[in-house]
Amino acid sequence: MITPPLPGASIEQGPQDWQIFQQDASGTASVTLRGVYRGNPADFRVESRIVREADGSPAAGKLNWTPATLLPEQRWEAVLSGIPAGGLYRLETRIWRTNCPDIRPMRGDYVHHLGVGDVWIIAGQSNSSGTGTGYVEDPPTLGVQLFGNDEAWKLAAHPLEDATRTKHPITVHGVFQAHSPWLSFGRRLLSERGYPIGLIPTALGGSPLARWLPGADLYKNMLEMVRLAGGAARGIVWYQGESDASPASSQDYGARFRKFVEGARADLKSPNLPILTAQLGRFAEAGEDRDRHKSWSVIREAQRQSAVELPHLELIPAIDLPMGDEIHVSAAGNVILGQRFATSALRAVYGRDLPRPGVAFQRAEWVMQPSPTLRLHFDLGTAGWVRVGPLHDFLVEDAMGPVELSAATVDDRGWVDLRLGRGPAPGGVTVHNHYGCLPSVSLRDRDQRPTVAFTVRVPFP
Repeated sequence: MITPPLPGASIEQGPQDWQIFQQDASGTASVTLRGVYRGNPADFRVESRIVREADGSPAAGKLNWTPATLLPEQRWEAVLSGIPAGGLYRLETRIWRTNCPDIRPMRGDYVHHLGVGDVWIIAGQSNSSGTGTGYVEDPPTLGVQLFGNDEAWKLAAHPLEDATRTKHPITVHGVFQAHSPWLSFGRRLLSERGYPIGLIPTALGGSPLARWLPGADLYKNMLEMVRLAGGAARGIVWYQGESDASPASSQDYGARFRKFVEGARADLKSPNLPILTAQLGRFAEAGEDRDRHKSWSVIREAQRQSAVELPHLELIPAIDLPMGDEIHVSAAGNVILGQRFATSALRAVYGRDLPRPGVAFQRAEWVMQPSPTLRLHFDLGTAGWVRVGPLHDFLVEDAMGPVELSAATVDDRGWVDLRLGRGPAPGGVTVHNHYGCLPSVSLRDRDQRPTVAFTVRVPFP
Protein backbone atom coordinates (compact mmCIF):
# COMPACT_ATOMS: atom_id res chain seq x y z
CA MET A 1 0.00 0.00 0.00
CA ILE A 2 1.10 3.53 -0.76
CA THR A 3 1.16 5.64 2.43
CA PRO A 4 -0.64 7.96 2.29
CA PRO A 5 -2.78 6.40 -0.44
CA LEU A 6 -3.12 8.07 -3.80
CA PRO A 7 -6.25 10.12 -4.43
CA GLY A 8 -9.14 7.84 -5.36
CA ALA A 9 -9.24 4.06 -4.89
CA SER A 10 -6.20 1.85 -4.37
CA ILE A 11 -6.09 -1.96 -4.37
CA GLU A 12 -4.25 -3.65 -1.49
CA GLN A 13 -5.39 -7.24 -2.04
CA GLY A 14 -6.55 -8.74 -5.30
CA PRO A 15 -5.34 -10.51 -8.44
CA GLN A 16 -2.03 -10.00 -10.19
CA ASP A 17 -1.51 -8.79 -13.72
CA TRP A 18 -1.61 -11.79 -16.10
CA GLN A 19 -3.44 -14.03 -13.62
CA ILE A 20 -5.61 -16.87 -14.91
CA PHE A 21 -8.50 -17.97 -12.70
CA GLN A 22 -9.69 -21.55 -12.77
CA GLN A 23 -13.31 -21.50 -13.89
CA ASP A 24 -15.85 -23.35 -11.76
CA ALA A 25 -18.49 -25.82 -12.91
CA SER A 26 -20.67 -22.96 -14.16
CA GLY A 27 -17.88 -21.62 -16.37
CA THR A 28 -17.27 -18.52 -14.26
CA ALA A 29 -14.93 -17.21 -11.57
CA SER A 30 -15.02 -14.66 -8.74
CA VAL A 31 -12.54 -12.01 -7.69
CA THR A 32 -12.29 -10.48 -4.21
CA LEU A 33 -10.77 -7.00 -3.86
CA ARG A 34 -9.73 -5.07 -0.77
CA GLY A 35 -8.23 -1.63 -0.68
CA VAL A 36 -8.10 1.90 0.68
CA TYR A 37 -9.54 5.19 -0.56
CA ARG A 38 -8.84 8.86 -0.02
CA GLY A 39 -11.74 11.26 0.03
CA ASN A 40 -15.02 12.07 1.74
CA PRO A 41 -17.35 9.04 1.72
CA ALA A 42 -20.40 11.29 1.89
CA ASP A 43 -19.57 12.56 -1.59
CA PHE A 44 -18.89 9.33 -3.50
CA ARG A 45 -18.92 5.55 -3.82
CA VAL A 46 -16.05 3.19 -4.67
CA GLU A 47 -16.78 1.04 -7.73
CA SER A 48 -15.06 -1.74 -9.67
CA ARG A 49 -15.67 -3.64 -12.89
CA ILE A 50 -14.25 -6.21 -15.32
CA VAL A 51 -13.93 -5.23 -18.99
CA ARG A 52 -12.63 -6.90 -22.12
CA GLU A 53 -9.20 -5.55 -22.95
CA ALA A 54 -9.89 -5.81 -26.66
CA ASP A 55 -12.62 -3.14 -26.69
CA GLY A 56 -13.22 -1.96 -23.12
CA SER A 57 -16.77 -3.36 -22.94
CA PRO A 58 -18.00 -5.00 -19.71
CA ALA A 59 -17.34 -8.73 -19.44
CA ALA A 60 -20.97 -9.06 -18.32
CA GLY A 61 -23.72 -6.52 -17.65
CA LYS A 62 -23.77 -7.14 -13.92
CA LEU A 63 -20.00 -6.55 -13.76
CA ASN A 64 -20.24 -2.96 -14.98
CA TRP A 65 -19.29 -0.65 -12.08
CA THR A 66 -20.34 -2.64 -9.04
CA PRO A 67 -20.41 -0.60 -5.78
CA ALA A 68 -17.96 -1.69 -3.10
CA THR A 69 -18.62 -1.88 0.63
CA LEU A 70 -17.03 1.01 2.55
CA LEU A 71 -15.31 -0.02 5.76
CA PRO A 72 -13.80 1.90 8.71
CA GLU A 73 -10.38 3.54 8.37
CA GLN A 74 -10.93 4.45 4.73
CA ARG A 75 -11.02 0.86 3.57
CA TRP A 76 -13.25 -0.83 1.00
CA GLU A 77 -14.05 -4.35 -0.16
CA ALA A 78 -15.75 -5.78 -3.24
CA VAL A 79 -16.54 -9.17 -4.75
CA LEU A 80 -16.96 -9.47 -8.50
CA SER A 81 -18.70 -12.79 -9.19
CA GLY A 82 -19.87 -14.50 -12.34
CA ILE A 83 -16.91 -13.46 -14.48
CA PRO A 84 -17.38 -15.57 -17.62
CA ALA A 85 -14.70 -17.85 -19.03
CA GLY A 86 -12.69 -15.79 -21.47
CA GLY A 87 -10.44 -12.78 -21.58
CA LEU A 88 -8.12 -11.18 -21.58
CA TYR A 89 -9.81 -8.82 -19.15
CA ARG A 90 -8.91 -5.62 -17.32
CA LEU A 91 -10.05 -4.91 -13.78
CA GLU A 92 -10.82 -1.24 -13.16
CA THR A 93 -11.62 0.72 -10.01
CA ARG A 94 -12.78 4.29 -9.54
CA ILE A 95 -14.55 6.68 -7.21
CA TRP A 96 -17.86 7.96 -8.52
CA ARG A 97 -18.61 11.43 -7.19
CA THR A 98 -22.16 12.75 -6.95
CA ASN A 99 -22.17 15.62 -4.45
CA CYS A 100 -19.02 17.47 -5.44
CA PRO A 101 -18.58 20.53 -7.64
CA ASP A 102 -16.32 18.38 -9.86
CA ILE A 103 -18.38 15.28 -10.70
CA ARG A 104 -15.74 13.60 -12.83
CA PRO A 105 -14.85 10.11 -11.50
CA MET A 106 -11.65 9.89 -9.46
CA ARG A 107 -8.89 7.54 -10.43
CA GLY A 108 -8.52 3.97 -9.23
CA ASP A 109 -6.04 1.11 -9.61
CA TYR A 110 -6.09 -1.30 -12.56
CA VAL A 111 -5.14 -4.97 -12.98
CA HIS A 112 -4.30 -6.03 -16.53
CA HIS A 113 -4.39 -9.14 -18.74
CA LEU A 114 -6.66 -11.28 -16.53
CA GLY A 115 -8.33 -14.43 -17.79
CA VAL A 116 -10.86 -17.01 -16.69
CA GLY A 117 -10.19 -20.46 -18.09
CA ASP A 118 -8.32 -23.60 -17.07
CA VAL A 119 -5.14 -23.94 -15.05
CA TRP A 120 -2.84 -26.93 -15.53
CA ILE A 121 -0.10 -28.10 -13.15
CA ILE A 122 3.23 -29.19 -14.69
CA ALA A 123 4.92 -31.96 -12.67
CA GLY A 124 7.59 -34.62 -13.12
CA GLN A 125 11.27 -34.49 -14.01
CA SER A 126 13.50 -33.00 -16.72
CA ASN A 127 11.42 -33.86 -19.79
CA SER A 128 8.58 -32.05 -18.03
CA SER A 129 10.55 -29.09 -16.68
CA GLY A 130 12.04 -28.58 -20.13
CA THR A 131 15.51 -29.35 -21.46
CA GLY A 132 14.73 -29.70 -25.15
CA THR A 133 17.26 -28.10 -27.50
CA GLY A 134 17.12 -26.98 -31.11
CA TYR A 135 15.16 -24.35 -33.03
CA VAL A 136 11.42 -24.56 -33.49
CA GLU A 137 8.60 -22.04 -33.85
CA ASP A 138 6.81 -22.12 -30.48
CA PRO A 139 6.24 -18.49 -29.47
CA PRO A 140 4.56 -16.86 -26.47
CA THR A 141 0.86 -16.36 -27.07
CA LEU A 142 -1.55 -14.00 -25.31
CA GLY A 143 -3.92 -16.17 -23.35
CA VAL A 144 -1.31 -18.79 -22.37
CA GLN A 145 0.03 -17.53 -19.07
CA LEU A 146 2.30 -18.77 -16.32
CA PHE A 147 2.54 -18.62 -12.56
CA GLY A 148 6.31 -18.62 -12.22
CA ASN A 149 8.66 -19.70 -9.46
CA ASP A 150 8.98 -16.02 -8.53
CA GLU A 151 5.28 -16.25 -7.52
CA ALA A 152 4.26 -13.81 -10.25
CA TRP A 153 1.82 -14.37 -13.09
CA LYS A 154 3.19 -13.48 -16.52
CA LEU A 155 3.01 -14.29 -20.21
CA ALA A 156 4.25 -17.86 -20.62
CA ALA A 157 7.56 -18.14 -22.49
CA HIS A 158 10.37 -20.67 -22.63
CA PRO A 159 11.95 -21.71 -20.37
CA LEU A 160 8.86 -22.21 -18.20
CA GLU A 161 10.96 -23.48 -15.29
CA ASP A 162 12.86 -20.18 -15.10
CA ALA A 163 14.73 -19.87 -11.79
CA THR A 164 15.30 -16.12 -12.07
CA ARG A 165 14.20 -14.48 -8.79
CA THR A 166 12.80 -17.83 -7.69
CA LYS A 167 11.14 -18.20 -4.32
CA HIS A 168 11.08 -21.98 -4.77
CA PRO A 169 14.73 -23.10 -5.00
CA ILE A 170 13.57 -26.69 -4.45
CA THR A 171 12.85 -26.91 -8.20
CA VAL A 172 16.22 -25.50 -9.30
CA HIS A 173 18.13 -28.37 -10.87
CA GLY A 174 21.15 -26.31 -11.86
CA VAL A 175 21.37 -27.39 -15.49
CA PHE A 176 20.48 -25.07 -18.36
CA GLN A 177 16.72 -24.90 -18.87
CA ALA A 178 15.37 -24.84 -22.41
CA HIS A 179 12.26 -25.99 -24.25
CA SER A 180 9.28 -27.97 -22.84
CA PRO A 181 6.02 -29.29 -24.34
CA TRP A 182 3.65 -27.03 -22.46
CA LEU A 183 3.44 -23.87 -24.58
CA SER A 184 2.38 -26.05 -27.48
CA PHE A 185 -0.12 -27.77 -25.17
CA GLY A 186 -1.55 -24.50 -23.84
CA ARG A 187 -1.77 -22.82 -27.23
CA ARG A 188 -3.74 -25.74 -28.71
CA LEU A 189 -6.21 -25.70 -25.81
CA LEU A 190 -6.58 -21.92 -26.09
CA SER A 191 -7.34 -22.25 -29.80
CA GLU A 192 -9.82 -25.10 -29.37
CA ARG A 193 -11.56 -23.98 -26.18
CA GLY A 194 -11.59 -20.22 -26.75
CA TYR A 195 -10.56 -19.19 -23.25
CA PRO A 196 -7.18 -18.62 -21.55
CA ILE A 197 -4.94 -21.36 -20.18
CA GLY A 198 -2.76 -21.00 -17.09
CA LEU A 199 0.35 -23.09 -16.39
CA ILE A 200 1.97 -23.78 -13.00
CA PRO A 201 5.49 -25.29 -13.37
CA THR A 202 6.61 -27.48 -10.45
CA ALA A 203 8.81 -30.13 -12.14
CA LEU A 204 12.42 -30.89 -11.22
CA GLY A 205 15.01 -32.60 -13.41
CA GLY A 206 16.25 -35.90 -12.02
CA SER A 207 13.51 -36.22 -9.42
CA PRO A 208 12.41 -39.76 -8.48
CA LEU A 209 8.80 -40.64 -7.80
CA ALA A 210 9.57 -40.82 -4.07
CA ARG A 211 9.79 -37.01 -3.96
CA TRP A 212 6.31 -36.72 -5.49
CA LEU A 213 4.48 -38.90 -2.99
CA PRO A 214 2.15 -37.25 -0.44
CA GLY A 215 4.20 -35.58 2.28
CA ALA A 216 7.43 -35.47 0.24
CA ASP A 217 9.15 -32.19 -0.60
CA LEU A 218 8.23 -31.78 -4.28
CA TYR A 219 4.66 -32.86 -3.63
CA LYS A 220 4.26 -30.22 -0.92
CA ASN A 221 5.86 -27.60 -3.15
CA MET A 222 3.37 -28.46 -5.90
CA LEU A 223 0.43 -27.93 -3.54
CA GLU A 224 1.91 -24.66 -2.30
CA MET A 225 2.37 -23.34 -5.84
CA VAL A 226 -1.27 -24.16 -6.61
CA ARG A 227 -2.40 -22.39 -3.45
CA LEU A 228 -0.40 -19.28 -4.31
CA ALA A 229 -1.66 -19.30 -7.89
CA GLY A 230 -5.30 -19.23 -6.83
CA GLY A 231 -6.00 -22.58 -5.21
CA ALA A 232 -7.58 -24.60 -8.02
CA ALA A 233 -6.51 -26.43 -11.18
CA ARG A 234 -8.15 -28.29 -14.04
CA GLY A 235 -5.57 -31.06 -14.16
CA ILE A 236 -1.95 -32.22 -14.11
CA VAL A 237 0.44 -32.88 -16.99
CA TRP A 238 3.12 -35.36 -15.94
CA TYR A 239 6.33 -36.75 -17.46
CA GLN A 240 8.44 -38.77 -15.03
CA GLY A 241 10.00 -42.21 -14.67
CA GLU A 242 13.57 -42.09 -15.92
CA SER A 243 14.97 -41.82 -12.39
CA ASP A 244 12.98 -44.89 -11.29
CA ALA A 245 14.06 -47.10 -14.21
CA SER A 246 16.22 -49.42 -12.11
CA PRO A 247 15.61 -52.90 -10.66
CA ALA A 248 15.15 -51.45 -7.18
CA SER A 249 12.55 -48.81 -8.11
CA SER A 250 10.72 -50.11 -11.16
CA GLN A 251 8.98 -53.14 -9.67
CA ASP A 252 6.55 -51.21 -7.46
CA TYR A 253 6.36 -48.07 -9.61
CA GLY A 254 2.68 -48.57 -10.44
CA ALA A 255 1.62 -48.93 -6.81
CA ARG A 256 3.60 -45.88 -5.78
CA PHE A 257 2.30 -43.80 -8.69
CA ARG A 258 -1.23 -44.65 -7.57
CA LYS A 259 -0.41 -42.99 -4.24
CA PHE A 260 0.60 -39.81 -6.05
CA VAL A 261 -2.64 -39.81 -8.06
CA GLU A 262 -4.85 -40.47 -5.05
CA GLY A 263 -3.02 -37.94 -2.88
CA ALA A 264 -3.14 -35.17 -5.47
CA ARG A 265 -6.85 -35.68 -6.05
CA ALA A 266 -7.56 -35.63 -2.32
CA ASP A 267 -5.41 -32.60 -1.51
CA LEU A 268 -6.61 -30.60 -4.50
CA LYS A 269 -10.20 -31.51 -3.56
CA SER A 270 -10.92 -32.88 -7.02
CA PRO A 271 -11.68 -36.64 -6.93
CA ASN A 272 -11.83 -36.84 -10.73
CA LEU A 273 -8.83 -34.59 -11.38
CA PRO A 274 -7.51 -35.42 -14.87
CA ILE A 275 -3.88 -36.50 -14.94
CA LEU A 276 -2.22 -36.74 -18.35
CA THR A 277 0.97 -38.82 -18.28
CA ALA A 278 3.72 -39.38 -20.81
CA GLN A 279 4.83 -42.96 -21.29
CA LEU A 280 8.58 -43.19 -20.86
CA GLY A 281 10.58 -42.35 -23.98
CA ARG A 282 14.10 -43.48 -24.85
CA PHE A 283 17.62 -43.52 -23.40
CA ALA A 284 20.58 -43.85 -25.74
CA GLU A 285 23.37 -44.58 -23.24
CA ALA A 286 22.30 -47.87 -21.63
CA GLY A 287 24.70 -49.97 -23.68
CA GLU A 288 24.45 -53.68 -22.78
CA ASP A 289 23.04 -53.09 -19.28
CA ARG A 290 20.30 -55.74 -19.31
CA ASP A 291 18.85 -54.69 -15.97
CA ARG A 292 18.42 -51.13 -17.15
CA HIS A 293 16.78 -52.19 -20.42
CA LYS A 294 14.35 -54.40 -18.53
CA SER A 295 13.59 -51.68 -15.99
CA TRP A 296 12.62 -49.15 -18.68
CA SER A 297 10.12 -51.65 -20.07
CA VAL A 298 8.79 -52.41 -16.58
CA ILE A 299 8.16 -48.69 -16.02
CA ARG A 300 6.39 -48.32 -19.40
CA GLU A 301 4.12 -51.26 -18.64
CA ALA A 302 3.33 -49.89 -15.17
CA GLN A 303 2.39 -46.58 -16.77
CA ARG A 304 0.17 -48.38 -19.30
CA GLN A 305 -1.53 -50.40 -16.58
CA SER A 306 -2.10 -47.29 -14.48
CA ALA A 307 -3.98 -45.70 -17.37
CA VAL A 308 -6.10 -48.85 -17.70
CA GLU A 309 -6.86 -49.17 -14.00
CA LEU A 310 -7.19 -45.56 -12.78
CA PRO A 311 -10.08 -43.40 -13.99
CA HIS A 312 -9.36 -40.01 -15.57
CA LEU A 313 -5.72 -40.98 -16.17
CA GLU A 314 -4.53 -40.69 -19.77
CA LEU A 315 -1.35 -42.06 -21.36
CA ILE A 316 0.55 -40.23 -24.10
CA PRO A 317 3.38 -41.98 -26.00
CA ALA A 318 6.79 -40.32 -26.36
CA ILE A 319 8.69 -43.35 -27.65
CA ASP A 320 9.06 -42.11 -31.23
CA LEU A 321 9.91 -38.45 -30.69
CA PRO A 322 13.19 -36.89 -31.89
CA MET A 323 15.76 -36.51 -29.13
CA GLY A 324 18.00 -33.57 -28.34
CA ASP A 325 20.53 -35.62 -26.39
CA GLU A 326 20.83 -39.10 -24.90
CA ILE A 327 17.63 -38.89 -22.82
CA HIS A 328 15.70 -35.67 -23.52
CA VAL A 329 13.09 -34.90 -26.16
CA SER A 330 14.26 -32.18 -28.57
CA ALA A 331 12.52 -28.82 -28.99
CA ALA A 332 10.80 -30.03 -32.17
CA GLY A 333 9.77 -33.24 -30.40
CA ASN A 334 8.34 -31.24 -27.52
CA VAL A 335 6.02 -29.36 -29.86
CA ILE A 336 4.69 -32.72 -31.09
CA LEU A 337 4.41 -34.01 -27.52
CA GLY A 338 2.51 -30.90 -26.42
CA GLN A 339 0.09 -31.42 -29.29
CA ARG A 340 -0.43 -35.03 -28.21
CA PHE A 341 -1.13 -33.96 -24.64
CA ALA A 342 -3.62 -31.39 -25.93
CA THR A 343 -5.33 -34.00 -28.11
CA SER A 344 -5.60 -36.27 -25.08
CA ALA A 345 -7.07 -33.44 -23.00
CA LEU A 346 -9.55 -32.45 -25.70
CA ARG A 347 -10.71 -36.06 -26.00
CA ALA A 348 -10.75 -37.21 -22.37
CA VAL A 349 -11.32 -33.97 -20.43
CA TYR A 350 -13.34 -31.81 -22.81
CA GLY A 351 -15.35 -34.50 -24.56
CA ARG A 352 -14.15 -34.05 -28.14
CA ASP A 353 -14.57 -37.00 -30.51
CA LEU A 354 -10.88 -37.48 -31.22
CA PRO A 355 -8.62 -40.56 -31.41
CA ARG A 356 -6.16 -41.27 -28.66
CA PRO A 357 -2.62 -40.01 -29.38
CA GLY A 358 -1.27 -43.56 -29.36
CA VAL A 359 -2.47 -46.86 -30.86
CA ALA A 360 -3.43 -49.01 -27.88
CA PHE A 361 -2.85 -52.75 -27.53
CA GLN A 362 -6.07 -54.71 -26.92
CA ARG A 363 -5.38 -58.46 -26.71
CA ALA A 364 -3.29 -61.34 -28.01
CA GLU A 365 -4.30 -64.74 -29.39
CA TRP A 366 -2.60 -67.76 -30.92
CA VAL A 367 -3.07 -68.72 -34.57
CA MET A 368 -1.60 -72.21 -35.04
CA GLN A 369 -1.58 -72.54 -38.84
CA PRO A 370 0.62 -72.69 -40.82
CA SER A 371 2.95 -72.34 -37.79
CA PRO A 372 2.62 -70.91 -34.27
CA THR A 373 1.77 -67.24 -34.74
CA LEU A 374 1.06 -64.65 -32.10
CA ARG A 375 -1.68 -62.31 -33.32
CA LEU A 376 -1.76 -58.92 -31.56
CA HIS A 377 -4.91 -56.84 -31.75
CA PHE A 378 -4.70 -53.03 -31.61
CA ASP A 379 -7.25 -50.23 -31.45
CA LEU A 380 -6.23 -49.08 -34.90
CA GLY A 381 -9.44 -47.40 -36.03
CA THR A 382 -9.74 -46.65 -39.74
CA ALA A 383 -6.33 -45.12 -40.40
CA GLY A 384 -4.48 -48.29 -41.37
CA TRP A 385 -0.86 -49.20 -40.68
CA VAL A 386 2.32 -47.73 -42.10
CA ARG A 387 5.78 -49.15 -41.45
CA VAL A 388 9.14 -47.58 -42.10
CA GLY A 389 11.78 -50.26 -42.52
CA PRO A 390 11.85 -53.78 -41.04
CA LEU A 391 9.36 -54.45 -38.26
CA HIS A 392 11.63 -54.82 -35.23
CA ASP A 393 9.22 -53.21 -32.75
CA PHE A 394 8.43 -56.52 -30.98
CA LEU A 395 10.39 -58.96 -28.84
CA VAL A 396 9.08 -62.38 -27.82
CA GLU A 397 10.71 -64.49 -25.10
CA ASP A 398 9.89 -67.61 -23.12
CA ALA A 399 11.55 -69.76 -20.45
CA MET A 400 14.28 -70.76 -22.93
CA GLY A 401 15.09 -67.16 -23.87
CA PRO A 402 14.33 -64.96 -26.88
CA VAL A 403 12.15 -66.50 -29.58
CA GLU A 404 13.23 -65.65 -33.11
CA LEU A 405 10.51 -64.29 -35.34
CA SER A 406 10.43 -65.83 -38.84
CA ALA A 407 7.96 -63.19 -40.08
CA ALA A 408 6.09 -60.10 -38.87
CA THR A 409 3.11 -58.90 -40.87
CA VAL A 410 0.39 -56.28 -40.37
CA ASP A 411 -3.28 -56.17 -41.28
CA ASP A 412 -5.36 -52.99 -41.49
CA ARG A 413 -8.06 -54.61 -39.37
CA GLY A 414 -5.71 -53.83 -36.49
CA TRP A 415 -3.65 -57.00 -36.40
CA VAL A 416 0.06 -57.60 -36.14
CA ASP A 417 1.02 -61.26 -36.71
CA LEU A 418 4.31 -62.47 -35.22
CA ARG A 419 5.26 -65.87 -36.66
CA LEU A 420 7.55 -67.72 -34.28
CA GLY A 421 10.68 -69.48 -35.50
CA ARG A 422 10.07 -72.30 -33.00
CA GLY A 423 7.33 -73.53 -30.75
CA PRO A 424 7.13 -71.74 -27.39
CA ALA A 425 8.19 -73.40 -24.17
CA PRO A 426 5.49 -74.66 -21.79
CA GLY A 427 3.92 -71.76 -19.93
CA GLY A 428 3.69 -69.48 -22.91
CA VAL A 429 5.57 -66.34 -23.89
CA THR A 430 6.09 -62.74 -22.90
CA VAL A 431 5.72 -60.28 -25.74
CA HIS A 432 7.18 -56.78 -25.58
CA ASN A 433 6.40 -53.80 -27.78
CA HIS A 434 9.30 -51.27 -27.77
CA TYR A 435 11.51 -53.20 -25.38
CA GLY A 436 14.37 -51.58 -23.52
CA CYS A 437 15.95 -48.17 -23.45
CA LEU A 438 16.43 -47.56 -27.17
CA PRO A 439 13.86 -49.63 -29.06
CA SER A 440 13.17 -49.68 -32.76
CA VAL A 441 10.09 -47.66 -33.76
CA SER A 442 9.02 -48.46 -37.30
CA LEU A 443 5.28 -49.14 -36.96
CA ARG A 444 2.68 -46.34 -36.82
CA ASP A 445 -0.76 -45.77 -38.19
CA ARG A 446 -1.24 -43.52 -41.23
CA ASP A 447 -2.01 -40.59 -38.93
CA GLN A 448 1.53 -41.07 -37.51
CA ARG A 449 0.37 -42.35 -34.13
CA PRO A 450 2.88 -44.77 -32.59
CA THR A 451 1.84 -47.90 -30.76
CA VAL A 452 1.74 -47.69 -26.96
CA ALA A 453 4.58 -49.74 -25.47
CA PHE A 454 3.56 -52.84 -23.51
CA THR A 455 4.83 -56.02 -21.89
CA VAL A 456 2.25 -58.83 -21.59
CA ARG A 457 2.26 -62.51 -20.75
CA VAL A 458 0.50 -64.79 -23.27
CA PRO A 459 -0.18 -68.41 -22.14
CA PHE A 460 0.27 -71.11 -24.79
CA PRO A 461 -2.79 -73.33 -25.33
